[in-house]
Amino acid sequence: MIELNQELEILRRMSEYVDEELTQMSFRKADTLARRLEEAKPSTPQATAERPVVRSVRSRAGTNLATVSYTRDEVRFQLSPGVELRSDDKPFTSFLLRKVLDPMAEEDRKKVEAGELDESRALSYEIMYDGDRVKAIVVRNYREEARLRELISSVRWTLETVSSR
Repeated sequence: MIELNQELEILRRMSEYVDEELTQMSFRKADTLARRLEEAKPSTPQATAERPVVRSVRSRAGTNLATVSYTRDEVRFQLSPGVELRSDDKPFTSFLLRKVLDPMAEEDRKKVEAGELDESRALSYEIMYDGDRVKAIVVRNYREEARLRELISSVRWTLETVSSR
């Protein structure tokens, strides 16, 4: 019985030793972590810039209609050279602008007026033209994944409809 008690005591000490070693290796003091976080912070604004996700917007037939690049705050559609989207094309004005982009912007404007959204976070968009031909569409502050999906599918439909003519 004495041998078993001695063996039990040895096992307890070993367990305590292992616990101490694990504690020292696993846990860090708060000041050590704060120092590491400060060292890890990038010093330049370029280093903190988010890399955009870039992908193609393709028609059902596989034709490249545009390149979309997006970050958390902005989505940019760069139309392919072969896509002729004009400022007065019906799918563009009556659908993309009036049914998709304008209502999103209006919804955010109402939230800003109600104090539910900061004005700097409200959706805005810019259409870039080369003459009367649309070159790019930039949407800022889309904020929600659902809005991003809606924007991509709406632009795809608009470009596909115009390209099929």
